[in-house]
Amino acid sequence: MKEQSSVTKGFMILSFAGIISKVLSAFYVPLLTRIIGTTGMGIYGKGYDVFMFVYAVTTMGCQPAVAKVISELKATGNEKDSERALKISRKMFGLIGGIAAVLVIILAYPVAKFTNTEPAVFSIMFLGPSVFLTAVLAAYRGYFQGRDMMHGIAISQVLEQILNVIISLLCAFLFMKISLPLGAAGGTVGTSVGALIAVIYLISIYERKIKRKKLNTDENIGKDISDHAIKRKIFAYALPITLIAGIQNFGGMVDMFNVNDRLLHAGFNLDQANALYGLFVQYRVLIGLPLIIITSLTTIILPSIAKNYALRNRKAIIKEINFGFRLTFAITIPAAVGMSLLSKEIYMLLFNTDKGSYIMMLGSFILIFMSIAQVQSSILQGMSKFRPLITAFFIGVIFKVLGNYIFVGIPKLNIIGVLIGNFFYFAVPSFLCYKTLRRTVKYRIPVLRVCIKPIIASIVMGIVIFGLKFPLESITLMVSSRMIKWIFILVYTIILTGIGAFVYFIVMIKIGGLRKSDLESMSPKIYRLIPGFLRNQMR
Repeated sequence: MKEQSSVTKGFMILSFAGIISKVLSAFYVPLLTRIIGTTGMGIYGKGYDVFMFVYAVTTMGCQPAVAKVISELKATGNEKDSERALKISRKMFGLIGGIAAVLVIILAYPVAKFTNTEPAVFSIMFLGPSVFLTAVLAAYRGYFQGRDMMHGIAISQVLEQILNVIISLLCAFLFMKISLPLGAAGGTVGTSVGALIAVIYLISIYERKIKRKKLNTDENIGKDISDHAIKRKIFAYALPITLIAGIQNFGGMVDMFNVNDRLLHAGFNLDQANALYGLFVQYRVLIGLPLIIITSLTTIILPSIAKNYALRNRKAIIKEINFGFRLTFAITIPAAVGMSLLSKEIYMLLFNTDKGSYIMMLGSFILIFMSIAQVQSSILQGMSKFRPLITAFFIGVIFKVLGNYIFVGIPKLNIIGVLIGNFFYFAVPSFLCYKTLRRTVKYRIPVLRVCIKPIIASIVMGIVIFGLKFPLESITLMVSSRMIKWIFILVYTIILTGIGAFVYFIVMIKIGGLRKSDLESMSPKIYRLIPGFLRNQMR
């Protein structure tokens, strides 16, 4: 119970930091759109797709790999070599990130030309330095993650995002006076600055609090593993995890490579194709808001699974798996329903137009499959089941390529075809990973039983929101002032969100979807805040 409570508290800390970061992003995207326009957002998005793919194949596997090594060394009582693992990983990934950063800058123009997105060349180049900085940052975050020290990671995330937003908007505004491609590129400058400050912060925390403390304790005892053995261990985890992350993020590259061509084939011109892609980028950023909570969950669950797998504690692993599935469904199902029903309001508030809201209305439910795929991926990584993971996501990429090619090329579907491709991209690996997970732990995960209660509660919530929203929408149509209309939409969206959350919470308690132990593991204060008549109904 103590371990579960620690996991849940760590999850809450990272979720809170992630929510702050994503709220900043939610304001950043509409402001950037107002500066560079939807066509500029299309250019910006394509540059970011290249960065995310390079980041995935060079860096994304670093943090979980380091966390896995650190947690395993800690579990076996080897504190000394866990410190050496940080130093070795910092050098390894810093070198890899540095080489990748240089290649991104050199190859920016050939890549942009090959993908028929020449205006994105500056965006790609400006993101080059961030590849190196995020590689070093990943090594430190992996160390903190492996030691269950989530406060440092959380604060570094918030600092990184604050600076990213401020610097990116400022540079986009200044560079937009020169040209649209440079304005879009200016929107990427803050990525490097934010990563640099986050690295400096984590280094200062490590030097001031952790390293100094260890010099004054006997935690330097432990087995003496050679540097070569530690490198081999880190590399053995980092390579497959990075490959998995690369395949998972290759979806963005698939979109960049074939969406424009298929839109052109469907009869759109280049500016129209870029504008449609810009609408998709807006959707992709917004769908990432609830996904950050799942990312926090995977950050916590991976080292915990790795530790219990190293100790051969099957009972604890099954408990973590059930916890992961329950929390994922409890968060993503109502989030998908809410974002779909309030898609027009969200777009009106953030972008001052409901253009593109149809993408959110139809595509919000993909969030569920994205989250399940991500959680299962982290669980299987914790148990070193890399080969089936790589196979599952590679098959998902094949389905996405085919889905994009077929459906984006249909004029009436156009950008909606990307959503169909994304559905296959996440649903197929989710199914395959589930089969692998069930076979590995020899345990039938009760998926239907776990998801049915959030589905019931979300349906009730959706009916209430829809019933209240309909008359409010009618009033909005009668308001002529844009400012008054915006304020009215803001007020009723906040009220509907609050009512929806309350209804979902009540129904979940009534049908046993939310238990007393769930709340107490997070914080006893949360449980005490619930009215007595509801507490009495909790199991």
